[in-house]
Amino acid sequence: MGMSAAAKRHLARIHTLRCIVCWEKYGRVVPCAEAHHLDFVRGAHSSWATIPLCKECHEGMRANRRRAFYLAHKLSDVKLLVWTVKELLA
Repeated sequence: MGMSAAAKRHLARIHTLRCIVCWEKYGRVVPCAEAHHLDFVRGAHSSWATIPLCKECHEGMRANRRRAFYLAHKLSDVKLLVWTVKELLA
């Protein structure tokens, strides 16, 4: 089963946001390069658990460095998702 039209619209909207890590942690406005799927949601709803990241932050989130990236920036999946929802509703 493919992605729903609503999920496609949501991902398109995510791509219009600034990088959530750069903005919330450092006040820098850096355009989104990737819609990063958070690991704690899998399956049909995974497109809804995405956050906007710049290329640099997305590279830092790669599976083998994700934990170190989270620790270095004091992040969690929930914090990132809350920040993203806040941006979507702004």
